[in-house]
Amino acid sequence: MKTSKIFQHNTYTTLYGGFYEGTITAGEVLKHGLNGIGTLDGADGEVIILNGHVYHGSNENQVRLVSYDETMPYAAVVEHHVSVATDLTDLTSETIESLLTERITNANVPYSVLISGTFKSIEISSKPPRNTAPYLDILAKQPHFTKENISGTIVGIWSPKHLESLYGNGFHLHFISDDRTFGAHLVHFVGDKLHVEFGQVGQIEQEFAEDNASFNKLSFD
Repeated sequence: MKTSKIFQHNTYTTLYGGFYEGTITAGEVLKHGLNGIGTLDGADGEVIILNGHVYHGSNENQVRLVSYDETMPYAAVVEHHVSVATDLTDLTSETIESLLTERITNANVPYSVLISGTFKSIEISSKPPRNTAPYLDILAKQPHFTKENISGTIVGIWSPKHLESLYGNGFHLHFISDDRTFGAHLVHFVGDKLHVEFGQVGQIEQEFAEDNASFNKLSFD
């Protein structure tokens, strides 16, 4: 079985710890994978990377294409190779964890996630631009948006607990609609007719902003 490969620039913990300065371009991110997640400079909104295109979902519920020279403080992209695939009509945010653990053979490695189809409801959230506040304060105040009867794709990663400091624990997923007008960090979903793919990650490439003075001076508690 060919496994997926994940590339990550900085980590969930560096973003959570307050490093928001863009230190990799979107163009450079795409050299490492065609599907993934991230945020823009200043922890601005949510980035959805799908099929080699980079989209930005803003806190004003707008979606646009990201140019190759725009920068990101955090990105995780994958070379997605399917290890488990299934079609479902009743998947939700509450049942996706059990689906994954039932279908995979190794729960100690990450998995790439691609879920496409129609959804009864999608709830997303997105951070404002130019953030300086602690990350938890930003998340607590960010707006949420909901749409019903929508088609689109969920993209992201699932991480086991022992890799929590790198990727966060469990699912980190973003969503974008087929018409590219609705997308950001996925908060909740209720599926209708879905094609679900999990890709077992066999290789991890971790990169840090080691040449950035602000990154090197920041203390991550």
